[in-house]
Amino acid sequence: MILNVAGFNIDKSLIDSLGSKTATPEVISAAYARISRSSKQVDQLRAESLAEIDKARSSNESIIYEMGHSSVAEHAVFNLDIIDISRLLTDTVQRSRIASFTEKSQRYVTFGNSYVIPAELNKYPKLKKQYKALMKSLFAEYEACFRALDNHYKETRPELKPRDRETLAKEDARYILPLATQTQMGITINARSLENLLRRLAKNPTAEAAELGNLIYSKVACIAPSLIRYTQDDGYSGRIDLERVGFTSFLQQELPWLAELDLEARVKVLNSPQAADDSILSAIIYQQGELNWSDTKETVARLPKLVKQQLWKQVFQNMKAWHKPPRAFEMVDFGFELSMSESCWAQFKRHRYCSILRKGGNSPFCKFPLAIKLINRTETWEKILSDVNDVAFNLPPKISFLAPYLRVNSSMLTVYVKMNLREIYHFVRLRSDEHAQWEIRELSQLMADSVRSVCPQAGSLLCGKSEFRF
Repeated sequence: MILNVAGFNIDKSLIDSLGSKTATPEVISAAYARISRSSKQVDQLRAESLAEIDKARSSNESIIYEMGHSSVAEHAVFNLDIIDISRLLTDTVQRSRIASFTEKSQRYVTFGNSYVIPAELNKYPKLKKQYKALMKSLFAEYEACFRALDNHYKETRPELKPRDRETLAKEDARYILPLATQTQMGITINARSLENLLRRLAKNPTAEAAELGNLIYSKVACIAPSLIRYTQDDGYSGRIDLERVGFTSFLQQELPWLAELDLEARVKVLNSPQAADDSILSAIIYQQGELNWSDTKETVARLPKLVKQQLWKQVFQNMKAWHKPPRAFEMVDFGFELSMSESCWAQFKRHRYCSILRKGGNSPFCKFPLAIKLINRTETWEKILSDVNDVAFNLPPKISFLAPYLRVNSSMLTVYVKMNLREIYHFVRLRSDEHAQWEIRELSQLMADSVRSVCPQAGSLLCGKSEFRF
């Protein structure tokens, strides 16, 4: 057996110091692409790619774009710094499933008066002035609430260390920050996912998205020209134009939000599996036994309850908080409709391996943290947000797509989520932990309760890492 470290990511300045045109991830992608069709050893294939970089690029283009083996592009990985992007645009960027993101946290960092002014507003000077005035009032209120909350916790939670106290203050003060707030992130992404991201940015109507797409392409295409090709909006969207066919009853109006908004019922289980415990047991046994799927399920269904309990004990034996359940847990799916704030959504959207559909429309309703009421800032927030909504919901039709920049972290939204039980375990381990932010922790606990009621055996260890005991 032989193992070679073929490469790893290093800082761009170190790569530049090499002064070589072979310092490109195309070398590895080209070498790995030839593994399936060559009798040569892979380290020899890499040496050949390094020696003939133009040939390697030609090979990539032929294999990826002519033969359609796009997975070859996944061997080329990029690390990107994105600085001064709006919190709103992070929703578009972070939809990539096969990528890693680390973003500046509004829980731990104090945010100054730094926000994106959409370039589209340059044609509307009066509106731009209103926009900037609203931003100024939102950030001023954020600063005032942070100071007030910090003092509140000094009096009510004297045992807290200064850093922990300030974190609590930021955690709730941030609910007044707009989605226009500037942030930054680091991304690790392969070339195939990056190409998908560029197309997604091209479909986004905002000037900010276009600027980011152009920046990424200009920086990356010159490094790996054989891996980045289909980057423009090609007209495909998968969307339906309801107004075009005169069928507008599905379009979001204000009154349906009034009827549907129920902050006390944030988790609705829309669909759940039948006999979930038996299905998972059957899947585990199927991998070890010789019966076909139907016979395995039928046999498990006939087992006495005591025997099943003994089997479940074996499934969870020696499990620790960092262990994933077996893949058999992916055999059962749950569908939830969840109501949450934009602040909670910023965390929830990171669970990209489940299926998430965000409800259309922009709800005018908000969820205020209890702490904001305790420091008597509720009326102030309501007044500021009333002014924000007046502008957001009355933008000229040509730039109505800018309204989300004016949404704040406390703005409510609704999503449909489909998760298998294995992914639910991952979500609950992280989000029901005692260190999790309060809103997503409450959401996680409600989801866990719903799942346990359907599959008490398979869901018996659904809890946060801090609670895990077995």
